[in-house]
Amino acid sequence: RQVIWTASEDDGRTWSPGRVVVDEPGVDDRNAAVACLPDGTLMLCYNTYTRQLVSRPMVVISSDGGNTWQAPRPIAELDARTRAAPVALSSGEILIPFYRAPGNGSLAALSADGGRAWRISAVPDVQGFVGDEWVAVEVEKGRLVGIIRNNGAHDGYFWKTESHDSGRTWTVPVRTNVRDARSTSPAHLDLHGKTPVLTYADRRMVSVSMATTRDPDYRTWDLKRRLLCYQYRPDGQPIADASYPVSVAVGPNRRFIVDYEIRPEGKWIAGYFVDLPAVLV
Repeated sequence: RQVIWTASEDDGRTWSPGRVVVDEPGVDDRNAAVACLPDGTLMLCYNTYTRQLVSRPMVVISSDGGNTWQAPRPIAELDARTRAAPVALSSGEILIPFYRAPGNGSLAALSADGGRAWRISAVPDVQGFVGDEWVAVEVEKGRLVGIIRNNGAHDGYFWKTESHDSGRTWTVPVRTNVRDARSTSPAHLDLHGKTPVLTYADRRMVSVSMATTRDPDYRTWDLKRRLLCYQYRPDGQPIADASYPVSVAVGPNRRFIVDYEIRPEGKWIAGYFVDLPAVLV
């Protein structure tokens, strides 16, 4: 498999033809996520996956809007995988959430030199919790909040951790009130203006929702007013595989969700527009 790049100039309505970013022979290049840094640089993280089932987290950079890409660089010499996009911090540093595979703990990579060198820190594991795929957002200067998929107890609940030193150390995770009632897949945390938005599969392979919170601890989310974004099938039956949603603001009250879908009739990347009620934002 390859890492392929495509771009939209009309808020996700149409997309350019795909261009290959990475294609290492004999290796499955997967789990790509991209961010535009404050200076306009595109940074894409992904992981390799060999026939021996060994992964390496990698990063690759473009300085010309994705037309050309530099040679990939390893984030760490660990058997580990990526999920979330790089995060540009107010300190000028870059943070990438990643995780050991399979199911051996959540990690954070921090770079102060644009991705040439990385400092690795670990999110603590506790009884009933083993870190897995996760996402982090800087909610105020130096304070980061992470939402983590739990590989320790498969009850569908998401857990939360925080860093108060720009990603150098992380608090012991605690369970949130948000869960995937059918299985578990990673959630996406983002800020819509100043409003935190959690996009997640409330029933994996069945439906995806969004929730917001006014809890300063980011632990209790307003599930009574969660927004059902889409259901894969009208009858509520699951499809074969899906539910890794990520979302981005494309207007004052509109978000665009990207998800993968595997169905008997085909495999594709799907995009969904969601209008947020004013009460949520």
